[in-house]
Amino acid sequence: MAQLELNGLGKTYAGNVRAVRDIHAVVQDGEFVVLVGPSGCGKSTILRMIAGLETITHGAYCRILCVSGISIWPLAALGLSN
Repeated sequence: MAQLELNGLGKTYAGNVRAVRDIHAVVQDGEFVVLVGPSGCGKSTILRMIAGLETITHGAYCRILCVSGISIWPLAALGLSN
């Protein structure tokens, strides 16, 4: 059984621009989740952080992304992102 867990997920760009602030979510195995919001609200940035294509700048790094209770972030430390 897989589980995706986001704990305080956030992204700040240069110039102190906060694109994503304090996202908390748990997605259980088999659940269907949709991100909805206006243009520029951070939907794609959240998905890119989950995929490991964007660095995460805020959050509980030890347990930001978990699959089956095992943290898979930071992927960069394992050489698996970018």
